[in-house]
Amino acid sequence: MAAAAEGGLMDKHGTWAAAGGVAVGLAGLGRSLDRRTGTQPFATATAAVAGGLYLVGTFAPKARFFGPTATLPVSAASFALTFDDGPDPRFTPAISRLLAERGHRATFFVLGRSVRAHPEVAAAVLEDGHQLACHGEDHRLLAFASPAEIRRQITATENAVREAIGALPVPLFRPPHGVRSPWLTRVVEQCGYRVCAWDGAVFDTAEPGVETIVARVASLLEPGAVILLHDGDGSGREASRQQTVDALPWVLDAAESKGLLSIGASAGS
Repeated sequence: MAAAAEGGLMDKHGTWAAAGGVAVGLAGLGRSLDRRTGTQPFATATAAVAGGLYLVGTFAPKARFFGPTATLPVSAASFALTFDDGPDPRFTPAISRLLAERGHRATFFVLGRSVRAHPEVAAAVLEDGHQLACHGEDHRLLAFASPAEIRRQITATENAVREAIGALPVPLFRPPHGVRSPWLTRVVEQCGYRVCAWDGAVFDTAEPGVETIVARVASLLEPGAVILLHDGDGSGREASRQQTVDALPWVLDAAESKGLLSIGASAGS
């Protein structure tokens, strides 16, 4: 499984299936132990709970079972807008400029391959006053990636950002889709980063419509919230993020109506 993931062959459906297999396997081991020792249903129940916790730790972005995530200090006037999967010259510049014009700052979790392809866009984001953070090299899911592969993803992105802007990204790492392994957080911290999750689910990548995106974000806006949107397509299929661009002015209107200003996510602890 790990080899497949490191080779880029395990997509999100494969990851879900493999993780489900781990959970089912744990339950099976518990059942087998109960049969051998006559402890029914203690081992089966314990293993089922362990399997459930494994799935939560793997797929729930803010779950602490596999380690803590960075948090944004709660103040009466701030939250964090974050954008994943860029930079993309079709959408990132418009997002970056609008935020700067309105006095908001955001954190862009960039892919190393995209920064390498569009270094001038990454540099412009920094010039607009925003932050670049690490989203990995190529958006592969890391649930079964080895520590060496996780380090490679971070280092490749660091190198791309350094070449583009002359500095390292801020020390935040967002695993693609928020998917983690039991060892990912520890490896990320050894590399000098914190795992950054988010609040709620906007699913702007599904292109649900501008009004829906705005409504979903508005329902999440509160002091200390971390909002996830997208300025690029991690799948590499170059899907449009125009709905996100079009929704952004209304999102900022909603935030400002609540007295909220977007700040960089690296302000978190």
